[in-house]
This record gives sequence, structure tokens and C-alpha cells, in this order.
Amino acid sequence: MKHRTVNDLIKSSLFLALAIVFQVVGKSFPGISQLFVGPAVNAILILTAVICGGTYGLLIGFLTPLLAFLTGQLASALGPFIPFIIAGNILFVLSFIILSKRGKYGKYLGIIIGAFIKYIFLSISASKLIPLFELNIPTKIINKLAITMGIPQLITALIGGFFALIIISLLKKRKVLI
Repeated sequence: MKHRTVNDLIKSSLFLALAIVFQVVGKSFPGISQLFVGPAVNAILILTAVICGGTYGLLIGFLTPLLAFLTGQLASALGPFIPFIIAGNILFVLSFIILSKRGKYGKYLGIIIGAFIKYIFLSISASKLIPLFELNIPTKIINKLAITMGIPQLITALIGGFFALIIISLLKKRKVLI
């Protein structure tokens, strides 16, 4: 394995561990959990993609919902929705990766368009696909899920994405990132 690959693997592992820490801390404060954990995890997805490479950003997007579920940070009733959360994370990171290479404002477009794609996908998944697939999720949970996977997802993705861009800019200014 190349030295750069090992470094990226180690850094992405640390980003994943940091995401888990944010999820655990967020679980301790249920009232603000989504507004704290959502931006933090979305920022970590973008930071991982930029610092370690897009593949690792996608991998972290895949693993964070699974680990949140396995560690009890995600309600067990939401188990059937995990593939949709994974897909939403992947769409967010992929949009950013593709658009960030498009000129001076590509990274900003990547965050904005990626956040909108994630929001639209999760919103439609929660409000239309879950009831269509009849995944044995209680109606009360589906209604709450439709709200949670709506506008709050757009807001948390935008906040997290732009927070990541600020951190990246600071790291570049300090010559930590090239």
C-alpha cells in the first residue's frame, strides 16, 4: 500500500471516529441533536472528501448511518430508512466532488446543489417511498420522519458544507492543505 493511501486511510478513520463522537454527544442533547449532529456529520463528509479523497468521503457517508444505528444513536424504528440516508449522503458527497472541480465557484455550487439533491432525495424517500414500500414503520414515525427528512436536511447540509469550506480555507491559508 502506498504511503499516501495509508495516510488517507488513517485520516478518514479519524474523521469517522469524530463523526461517531458527534453522534454520541448529540444523543445526549435530544432537543438540539439534529441541529448539532447534522451539520457536524455533513462537514465531516466534505472534509473527508477534500482531505482524504472522494472515495473516502463516500465511504464515510456510507458508514456513518450504519454506525449510528449499530451504536444506538439512530432509533431502531429507523433501521429500514438507513439505505436512504446512505444514498442521501452519497449524493451529497458525489455532487460536491463533481461540481467542486468546475471553476472558481464550483465548491460552493457543489455544496448548494449537493444539499438540494440530498434534501429532495430524503424528503421524497420519507414521504413517498417509505409508505409505498410498506416497511413496517409505524405511521407516527413515518410522519415524524417526513418532517425530519425535509427542510432540516437541507439546512444541516448547507451549514455543514459551508462550515467545511471555511475549515478547508483556514487549513489552506495556514498551509496545512495544499
